[in-house]
Amino acid sequence: MFRQSVPSLSFPALIDLVVTDRIASLTSYIEVSEDDFLRVANPHEDQSEPIRSLSFAGSISPGQLPPKASGVYHDRLPCARLTKPYVIGSAFDPAMAGRFFRANSYSLIDLDDPSIRAGEKSDAAVWVCGISYQGHLSPFYNAIAYETSTKMHPMRSVRNLGAPSCIFIYQPFADMAFTDCSMTLKYNLSKGFHANVGGWEKAVDYAYLSALSDAMPKIKLLSGGGEVSANGTASVTVSLTDALNEPISRSTTLFLEETGGYLPKRRIELVDGVGSFKVMATGLAAGEQFKVKVGFRTYSGVLDVPFEVV
Repeated sequence: MFRQSVPSLSFPALIDLVVTDRIASLTSYIEVSEDDFLRVANPHEDQSEPIRSLSFAGSISPGQLPPKASGVYHDRLPCARLTKPYVIGSAFDPAMAGRFFRANSYSLIDLDDPSIRAGEKSDAAVWVCGISYQGHLSPFYNAIAYETSTKMHPMRSVRNLGAPSCIFIYQPFADMAFTDCSMTLKYNLSKGFHANVGGWEKAVDYAYLSALSDAMPKIKLLSGGGEVSANGTASVTVSLTDALNEPISRSTTLFLEETGGYLPKRRIELVDGVGSFKVMATGLAAGEQFKVKVGFRTYSGVLDVPFEVV
């Protein structure tokens, strides 16, 4: 597990990250002058008063999850634009004393949100949140599931939706707590970030594209592939490993896709990280080649198993 911070966020926002087992939230703050801060009556008031049918049951506060809400389909509003509260910089870090900020937006991903369905809440997820050129955080989404057909990198995906990436939360398995997930957080060098979780290492600017591969599980071929007789059957055994080729002893489901032949089953269950499947060279003649792609529901083609018909 890694946590890397990248000083490449173009919009000058201070980012406040709060992570729990099932929820992760970002709040963006913009810096204001001391005069602006003093000019506001009750600067520490938040947006807990009703807004149409929506009301918050608490305060927007640094280092805390946004408050629960009523008047929506779930008890957490996934994304909101804010105009308050105003906050003194020392609330984030003693080194920021004498500076002043205003809450500008927040976005959160709650794994218990009923609008998140099984296809998005699957193994090999990358939860992404972007920030617009006005400093407004965009809704979280699983970029891997969203880009199943294009296989577009999550960074490009969120940028193409109009909000350059701010955070990537790499969730290799759907039952993994966010607090155990690797993350990449982009922040503005002049404003910094605040987080309730530690272990952050500053990454070289733009060197975070490979983090996706580093964080996701690998599929290793233990046996199988190679030659198979015409209309014959071959067996394949695979296992899960991490980026260091160390075994991952987890039970999960892998998804199969063939370019030729026939698969009796397109899903296989791994027990303690190991599983097998059969493939038939049905209707193929000697000299023809095909392969079986092995992956996850939305993170497909992690491993290609090649065959040659003899």
